[in-house]
Amino acid sequence: MAGKITLEKDKISSNYQEHDFYDLIIIGAGISGLSTGLMWLKNTQGKKTLLVEKNRYPGGYVTAYEREGYVFETTQLFPDIIAILEYLDLDIKLKPYTGAFMRRIVVDGDKLEQYKIPTGSENFSEYLCGLFPGEAANIRRFVNYAVDLFSQVRRLKAIRTPLDTLMTPFRAPKVVACLNLTYSGLLDKMGIKDPRLREVLETFGAFSGVPSDRASSILAVGAMLSSMTQCFRPYGYYDEFPAKLATLYQRLGGELLLGSPVERIVVENGAVTGIRIAGGQRTIRAKQVVTTIDPNVAMRQLVGDEHLPATYIKRLEDTIMSPSSFNVSLGLDNGIDLSKLDIDYPYNVVSTGLGTSEKLFDAFLAGENAFSDTCFHAALICPSLTTGAKNTVTVRGVPFGINDWSVWRKEDPARYKEEKERWADFFIKIAEKYFIPGLAKHIVVRDISTPATYARWSGSPTGSIYDMASLVTQFGPKRLPMKTPIAGLLQPKFAHSIYGSMNNGIQVVDLMLDRAFNGGNSLFMPRGK
Repeated sequence: MAGKITLEKDKISSNYQEHDFYDLIIIGAGISGLSTGLMWLKNTQGKKTLLVEKNRYPGGYVTAYEREGYVFETTQLFPDIIAILEYLDLDIKLKPYTGAFMRRIVVDGDKLEQYKIPTGSENFSEYLCGLFPGEAANIRRFVNYAVDLFSQVRRLKAIRTPLDTLMTPFRAPKVVACLNLTYSGLLDKMGIKDPRLREVLETFGAFSGVPSDRASSILAVGAMLSSMTQCFRPYGYYDEFPAKLATLYQRLGGELLLGSPVERIVVENGAVTGIRIAGGQRTIRAKQVVTTIDPNVAMRQLVGDEHLPATYIKRLEDTIMSPSSFNVSLGLDNGIDLSKLDIDYPYNVVSTGLGTSEKLFDAFLAGENAFSDTCFHAALICPSLTTGAKNTVTVRGVPFGINDWSVWRKEDPARYKEEKERWADFFIKIAEKYFIPGLAKHIVVRDISTPATYARWSGSPTGSIYDMASLVTQFGPKRLPMKTPIAGLLQPKFAHSIYGSMNNGIQVVDLMLDRAFNGGNSLFMPRGK
């Protein structure tokens, strides 16, 4: 039996001091919660701050775990967050991807199209122009427009004064023009028609499990450029990142309470007064509370409908959380040399052609599952090529709805296991066919995560892995506001991914400090920098 591996996340422990009152309590020690705590403590002095997490380790979805001597990870890449890390003075050794950051395979019956997407917007533009010379002018127009659009996002104010609102059309006209535009609508606007080219470009809309005809064009462009411009992964395991955030948070004086689910956000006379831990006998009182968990769980279960206006309850009911995923993590023997395979990218993506994301997402909304031999979207990641650990690969299918998974897990374990194994075989065959020939015969350990796993892990009933779905109908001013109807209760909802999660913390702290930290900016541009 292999010895247990001690990961960095397992070295973090609670330092809760049981004070009667805190200036700020944060619910959820994922990247959003940790970033909130760090930005708050770096910009305040002597403020009593408590971060509460239901799991026994920090990090949320950004983590690593051990199974029978193999270490598996849950995250693919670091986008462009170097400026934030420098601001926090956080030292983490990152592997830069300077060549290609994605290998993309499109399956059309028996035909395959393969692309290797380079890093850097200029390289990306010229690469596509070489492949699709008839669309060269449109490609350059699209990439230039995307770069300018993202630069205009930096001019926006997330915390606006009346003057900011008045000036938005002049500061960011492209943002205003794209606010209600889907990503596929943006491609239409740029005149891009070649279906093969669109298959490549629409990959960026599918990153979050949302089809391009419903995804926000601004979010899709942001995901494309922030990933493509500077793309990294840690040389160590992914749990090192939240562990370092948590260590720095505690060093700055923050308190961390792990393994403690919150059962109630306490509200008195329309204002938050604290929280109550599950099984606890007293309220931990606070001046302000930030919740980073599923909004329907936080507001409807922990706060309660009796404290919320009907219009806000309707907004919560209409909020669509992102889909979940099906994840197969594999520990392999030494009989396979992964370094000889062309899979050392943050993303190895294979899917069937145009319309796949739409079919999968529509099935998710209908409570069904449309994955089949002729309709699939999957990614393969190989962390061990960077960490140097025992051979591991992960195969992930997105979007995968929760459907009956939670019911099976609770009420029919035999059916749950049967379905887990059946779908694991499905995704292993995809990985074997398109990326790693002979994969199945080298498997020593397989660890399977279903949407029910993610629901249990995060507390989100849908098992959502990207928080609110990045739909154009839920973006910008149409997203749930950071200020909730409860005075002193805040809920940052910027976007998904490490980049978006860290910006959650930046924006909400800037709001609490009346723009004194980040100047009200939508992205990270702290005062004095």
